[in-house]
Amino acid sequence: MTRTPLAPGWEPLLAAPAVDRRLGLTWLSGLGFNRAAPVAVLLALLDLDETDCLSRPDLPAAVLDAALAHPERRVRSRAAELGRLSPEQWERLLAATPEPELRSRFAELAEQRAAARRRGRGVGEAPHPGARPPATAAELAAMAAAVPDIVPGNLTIALWWVGALHDDGAAMRLLAASPKLLVRRSVARAPRLPADVVELLARDEDRVVRLFLAESCADAPAWMLLEVASWWKGSFSFPDRPRSHPNFPRAGLLRFAADPNPLLRALVPDDPEATAADVERLAADPDPTVRRTAAEDRRLSPAAVSALAADPDAGVRYRAWANPALPVADLVALLLEPRTAEFAVRNPAVPPAVLHRMLALGTPHTAAAR
Repeated sequence: MTRTPLAPGWEPLLAAPAVDRRLGLTWLSGLGFNRAAPVAVLLALLDLDETDCLSRPDLPAAVLDAALAHPERRVRSRAAELGRLSPEQWERLLAATPEPELRSRFAELAEQRAAARRRGRGVGEAPHPGARPPATAAELAAMAAAVPDIVPGNLTIALWWVGALHDDGAAMRLLAASPKLLVRRSVARAPRLPADVVELLARDEDRVVRLFLAESCADAPAWMLLEVASWWKGSFSFPDRPRSHPNFPRAGLLRFAADPNPLLRALVPDDPEATAADVERLAADPDPTVRRTAAEDRRLSPAAVSALAADPDAGVRYRAWANPALPVADLVALLLEPRTAEFAVRNPAVPPAVLHRMLALGTPHTAAAR
C-alpha cells in the first residue's frame, strides 16, 4: 500500500530515539482526543489504560466495542462510566464481565442510566419507585400550587412529575402558564412542546426558562435561540447550545461583525456567507471570546493561527494549537514541549505515521530503536 508522503518539518518527531518521560505521558493522555487518530492508536491506548477517550461522543464504534470486551476490568469499568452505551451494549458488557461483583455493579449502573434516559436530561428523580404523576387537571393544579417559590438565581432541575408528563401536551399547556417559576422551568426541559406552549415560554421573563427551552426543546424558535446566545456562553451539560441547535439562525449573522456584544460578534463565522477575510478580522478582535471562536476556524491563514497560538488568553492559545492550519514547524515545537503538548497533540493535522511514532515513544519501556 502506498503511503502519503509526509510534509517537510516532521523529522524532529520521527527521528527522535526517545523523549522525556513527562512528555511521553502527556502525549499518551492527549492522543485519544485527536479526532484523526487511527483506530489502531486508540486501541493501543486502551491497552495502556489510557481510557479518557471513551468519553468522546465521536468515538469510533470499534474502539468502544473493544473496551466493552477488554480483558482488563478497569477498561470495562471506564467504558461503563464514560461511554454512552445503548441497551444492547450494556448486555454485551455484562456478558463480557466474569467478575460477579463487577457484573452486579454494571447491572445497577445500566438500570440507573436507563432510568435517566427515560426521565430526560435535567429532570430530577421520583421520590420512590411507586411515585406517580398527577392524572387530572385538578391534580395538576394542586401539585403546581404546592411547589415552593424559588429565587430566580438558584440552580434548578426539572420536577420529576413534570418530566413524567413531558409527552402530555395538555398538561404542558396548563403548567406553562403556572405562576410558579420552577414549574415553568420544568416544562421548558421537554424535548417537544406544542407551538403555543413554546411561544409562551420563549417570551418568559425568566432567563433560565428560555435557556432550558434552548437547551432541551427541539421546537425552540430561532429568534429566541439568538437572544439566548447574546448572553449565554454554554454549560458543561449542554456545551454547544444554543449555537448547535438545529433551529439556530445562521443566515444574516454577518450583521453582527461590528456589534458591541462580543458574544454576537463570535457568531459571525457561522454565517454561510462568511469568508476567510471575515474570520481573519475576528482573529484580531479585542475580546478573547471572539478570538477563541476565530482560533478554531480552519479558514484562517497559517500566519493568523500562528499569531493566535501565542495569544495572551489561554483559551485562544489552546484552540489555535489544535487548528490544522497551524504551520508544521509551530505544531512540532508545541508537541515537543510538555506544557503545550496536551492540546497540540489533539491537532488533526498530525499525520498518522507521526501519531504512531508518538505512541511508541510515549509507551513505557519503549526500545530506543523502535
